[in-house]
Amino acid sequence: MNDRNPPWKQEGEQVSVSFGQWLRRQREIREVPLREIADVTKISLRYLEALEQDRFDVLPAPVFAKGFLREYSKYVGLDDDEVVNSFLIASGEIVRDEDEERKDTDQEPARAANRTTLFAILAVAAIVGVVAVLAFVVSRPATPPPRASAMAAPVLPPPAAPVVEVEPQPAAEVSPLTVIIDFTEDCWVEAVVDEDRTISELRVQGESMRLEAEGRVLLTLGNPAGVQLEVNGKPYDFSVSGKRIVRNLEIDLDLAQQLEAGDL
Repeated sequence: MNDRNPPWKQEGEQVSVSFGQWLRRQREIREVPLREIADVTKISLRYLEALEQDRFDVLPAPVFAKGFLREYSKYVGLDDDEVVNSFLIASGEIVRDEDEERKDTDQEPARAANRTTLFAILAVAAIVGVVAVLAFVVSRPATPPPRASAMAAPVLPPPAAPVVEVEPQPAAEVSPLTVIIDFTEDCWVEAVVDEDRTISELRVQGESMRLEAEGRVLLTLGNPAGVQLEVNGKPYDFSVSGKRIVRNLEIDLDLAQQLEAGDL
């Protein structure tokens, strides 16, 4: 049985910590903001916070949770296999059963005896097969060797593989206007991007939405009090004035420049 402790319970730790506390400590040591991981990996901030708070009941199916942890570990610089195995132990997916191991140990002599018997049977069968083949070869009449052909067929070299020229890919363009919407509460949102693309959907608490535009974004928010905005990386504290719904909130390049200059 493997007696190695999970990384959050290593010998020498004076204070016992949980898997989520250990995971958050590793991120904070490397000075990586949780928001940055959510933006880059496109994983909901709600799920990342649930991992660091040991709230495994909030997470989706285990296969998705393991995928989240692998992206998290790679971005932070941890061993993703070790982190996933530790998560399975912490969440109860892997249970160490000493009784089962003891049972396997007790059954090992019987298995060894069965393997020995099987090897003996296979050896006898192989010997019988070799004897039968030799008897067939000895009793078979000799046949004359085949007549060589007058002229051997020429061997042609294989055709050369065609040379494919790979065109260099152009560098990805960066949109001049980037709007990030963080949802602290459930909210219905409609976004019109550059007057040619419309997005209308319901977002839940903990999710985020990234919009990239050339010049303007119009937002309609069903619950503006549960929304936080960033424009080109700068927080935009828009006033809701007690309104339950905000319609046609305009965000353009002029607003982005004012936020960059600190005028708002």
